[in-house]
Amino acid sequence: MEKEPQQIQLSVDPNAYLISGVNMGFDEENFHFLITSGTQGRQFVATPKHAKRIYMLLEQQIKQYEKQFGELTTELPHMPKMSQEQRSKVGF
Repeated sequence: MEKEPQQIQLSVDPNAYLISGVNMGFDEENFHFLITSGTQGRQFVATPKHAKRIYMLLEQQIKQYEKQFGELTTELPHMPKMSQEQRSKVGF
């Protein structure tokens, strides 16, 4: 007997935030994301498999965007080298 899909009640923030920065790190069990918008920051954690799905979905959406609007050209920003002590004070 098949289970009926369960409906999940989700509370969606009515505001849209422009992402001004993303910081990521990982350990064996999780990927950690610090996403900033202006002076606000939120931390998210995803399993490696879920992080890979986010990557795949974003890649798919970018390909569709480029098909419609043309190729995007960009590169990752240069990040200055930080000591382990400095790194421990940022984000995670």
